[in-house]
Amino acid sequence: QVLIAMFAMFIFNQSWTMAVLMGVGAIFFFVVNIIMRQETMLYVPLVAPGMQLPSDNPEGMKSPADKKMPYEDVFMQTSDGLRIHGWFMPAGDETSTKRSCTLLFCHANAGNIGLRIPNFDAVVKTLKVNVFAIDYRGYGHSEGTPTEDGLIEDALTAWRWLKKSAQDGRFDANKIFVFGRSLGGAVAIALAAALEKSYEGPLPRGLILENTFTSISAVVDAMFPLLAFEGLKKRFLRLSWASLDRVRDLEVPLLFLTGEKDELIPPAHSRALLEKAELSRLTRNIVFQDGHHNDTWEKGGEKYWAVQKEFIKECLRSEPKGNMSSTALANLSKQADNDDGWETVDCPTKDDE
Repeated sequence: QVLIAMFAMFIFNQSWTMAVLMGVGAIFFFVVNIIMRQETMLYVPLVAPGMQLPSDNPEGMKSPADKKMPYEDVFMQTSDGLRIHGWFMPAGDETSTKRSCTLLFCHANAGNIGLRIPNFDAVVKTLKVNVFAIDYRGYGHSEGTPTEDGLIEDALTAWRWLKKSAQDGRFDANKIFVFGRSLGGAVAIALAAALEKSYEGPLPRGLILENTFTSISAVVDAMFPLLAFEGLKKRFLRLSWASLDRVRDLEVPLLFLTGEKDELIPPAHSRALLEKAELSRLTRNIVFQDGHHNDTWEKGGEKYWAVQKEFIKECLRSEPKGNMSSTALANLSKQADNDDGWETVDCPTKDDE
């Protein structure tokens, strides 16, 4: 009996040891897998096999024409020689396009711009703005492989296209806003920081940032607690997107749209960014109680659109940063003072002067 008991204890101890070793091995494999795949986990051009291009998407998400939206295919060349693609969706006819504000739309990390067509349709119809949406390098029709520096260059390339189009008289350069959702929010912040640093006007009239994050490091802490060690991240984390560092120097107005039920990015990220944006001329953080990470724009109801309309109006009342004639400034002030309706968000064009 003593021998049997000793043998049973040996087997039990061996099983326990094996269980511990297997657990440690599983954790090690999990950590190594995340470290090796971190770029492909953040940048996801294909949400499903075979869905690289908008034309590969489900019906209703292949082209703005699916929603009977007028649009223009735009192909641009980046400073590092890549060809990237976007859609320009005007607010209406030529006169409406000139008078309306323009929104550069920086999408989230997963999938091509076609997946946002219902959102684009709602933005154009509800905010009555022009929308210019781009696919980052590696997404949709855009060439290359996504990286932080690359995505920032893509946004700068889109900004140069907008600036050139404004110079050609298509719309007013002093009423361009930038929208960014999730990763797109980090792109929008980095774009504004680069433009402010370059001292080139005009600057964005305002940024609208939805469910974005302070940094990839902070996202790791929230999503992968096993990796939440500074020494480990400092050595192995290759991704940065340090929006918290960039936002502290921004002077442009900032509107944060935050889904309280965001399952990926804790709402505290938006609050932290707001607190650091001490130089911004105007800051707002609007919380949507039923908003998740990807559906805040749908769950937010009329409030979601109303706060953006009000933000645009507030931005138009303030003096824009960048080049603008004194006559246009005078007309802008007059327009803002006389405008008390939700629907009018345009600012003066050269035709108004």
